[in-house]
Formats: sequence, structure tokens, C-alpha cells
Amino acid sequence: MGESSISRKKYIVVFLGPAGSGKTTLTGFYGNWLREKTGINVGFVNLDPGAETLCYSADFDIRELVTVRDIMVKERLGPNGAFIRCMDLMLQNKEVILNSIRKMEKEYVLIDTPGQMELFVFRKAGPELISTLKELGPVVCVLIFDPIMTDSPSSLVAMMLLSLVVQLRLEVDNVVVLNKVDAIEDKSLLDLVENHENLKSVLASSSEGLVSDMALSLIDIIGEYTAASRLVKISALKKIGFEELYDILHEIFCVCGDLT
Repeated sequence: MGESSISRKKYIVVFLGPAGSGKTTLTGFYGNWLREKTGINVGFVNLDPGAETLCYSADFDIRELVTVRDIMVKERLGPNGAFIRCMDLMLQNKEVILNSIRKMEKEYVLIDTPGQMELFVFRKAGPELISTLKELGPVVCVLIFDPIMTDSPSSLVAMMLLSLVVQLRLEVDNVVVLNKVDAIEDKSLLDLVENHENLKSVLASSSEGLVSDMALSLIDIIGEYTAASRLVKISALKKIGFEELYDILHEIFCVCGDLT
């Protein structure tokens, strides 16, 4: 009898994104596509204690331990305070979370995180949970943005900088995804993400003044620590870009693990 799924290494993809970026939809739709397209045994984890509904069936759901609504009532906190309290409680239960994922007979595990991305990235809970997940296998973050981050050259730089900050805080590779790409009429700016020199040229001729000067300086800093990378353009609802996302994740897992 072969090695059990419980003891085998898992490949973990953590989906991060600001509120409204379509993170939960992408988690569910991509996971279902992955099952159908590749036959991979996919597990779903919900770590958003404020989620009202999910578009996937969670193998582990943090709401079984704590919810924002319950904390608001029990501890008489507002929504923001309740979310912070939930993150602290999530950290206290990190071994429960880890053991639940370890017991899943799944090869790939997709993790949906809170819509309040800043709470996961900048408070203690997120980095510690990610560090704990590394005990199970390689971890990659998919950082999701929506079209509001592509409305100007300086917005593109802000997106790249935030990607670098997330990598610094969580200490894992991340893949930057632009969701709802079908809603963008002018996609000409998107190619600049993959060519820093062209982006600098556009910023140099921009009318944004001080903002452009700041963005130009930041590009040089970003370039010192990250190579120009592909921006994965996706529509979760229309399943556009899933092949490219899969290929990039596969490449990363091949480098950091033994995925073949």
C-alpha cells in the first residue's frame, strides 16, 4: 500500500486580495476548474470569519470556530474590532487549522483569506499561519487585484509595490493576478507591468507631477528586489486566464518542491 495522502506533501495556494477583488469567486472557480482540467484532488479552506456565503464546499471553515457576527454580539465590538479579535483567535487556533489541513486527503489545498487583506498581511496572525502552513509543503500566494489598480501608470507601480510588501511580510513567492480583466476596455497599460523601462518612460512623460516622480523612484527600488514578472490577466466568472495561472503555479512548485 502506498504512502497515504495525509503524510504526503501538500501544495498550498493562498488567495489574497482587497475587498471586492473577487477573491472568493476565484478560489472556488479556479479550484473547480483545476479538478475538471487536471484531475487534481483539490481541498478548499475558508479562513474568512466574516464570509456570509461561499461558492465552494469548504473542507475546513474557520467559521466553525469563530465568526465576526458572533464576536460582535458576545464582545460588543464593531465590525473592525470584531475582525481584529477574530484574527487573534485564529492565531490561537493555528494548530487546529494546521491539523485539519494535514488530515485532508488532498494534493492541492486552496486557502481563501479575509476580505480585509491588511488584517491578514500586517497583523501577527497571517505571517504566523503562513509559516505554520510551510510544515505541510510549499506555499504560494496569489495576490488578486481588480481593474481599479490599472487606471494609471502610478496605480500599476502601487500594485507592484504592494506585491513586494506582501512577499516581505509573508516570506513566500506570490503571483500577481488582475481579476475582472474582461471589464477593462483599454488594456494597453497592462503590458507595462512586464516592462519596467517602458513603464518608466510613460511615467516620465506623465502629467501626474510629484506622483509620477515618486512612482519613478519606486520602480528602481522594486527592480532591485524583483524581476519584471507576468501579470496574470483573469476573469474568474468567465474562466479566462486559468491555464496561465496554473502554468505559473506549476513552475513555482517545481522549483520549490518535487512536483512533476
